[in-house]
Amino acid sequence: MKSLRDICNEKEMFYVNTGMSIYEAVCTMVKNNVGAVPVLDEGGKLRGIFSERDLMTRCAAKKLDLENTKIDEVMTKGVILMEAHDSYSDCMKIMQQEGIRHMPVRDGEKLIGVVSIRDLMAEDAEEKKQEIENLNSYIYYYK
Repeated sequence: MKSLRDICNEKEMFYVNTGMSIYEAVCTMVKNNVGAVPVLDEGGKLRGIFSERDLMTRCAAKKLDLENTKIDEVMTKGVILMEAHDSYSDCMKIMQQEGIRHMPVRDGEKLIGVVSIRDLMAEDAEEKKQEIENLNSYIYYYK
């Protein structure tokens, strides 16, 4: 079973910095086709996460000025983090329990990536496919 480190190593991490405008953060998300970005301070420390859901509920619904409002004002704070050595299935369970679609992953104090529920479901499907192939091989071998 793959760890979150394995999944994060397969993809690039995109992030935004505190002090940026909502518009700049959204442009980063669109350019990189991601649904959420971690918000890091100058020292690279995680301060929050900004997602499409935040854009809709905290920005668009309140008619905020995207170019003049800082990401710090609308990001989700108090972010749940997973550790790099955690399994993808443990992460899926927590994401389902908490109703979240993106999970930052750290290795010690260093943020190494963000996994989405889509990433985890793809990994789960691949693992189940491999398991089915193994069982089919076993069945045909012992026929």
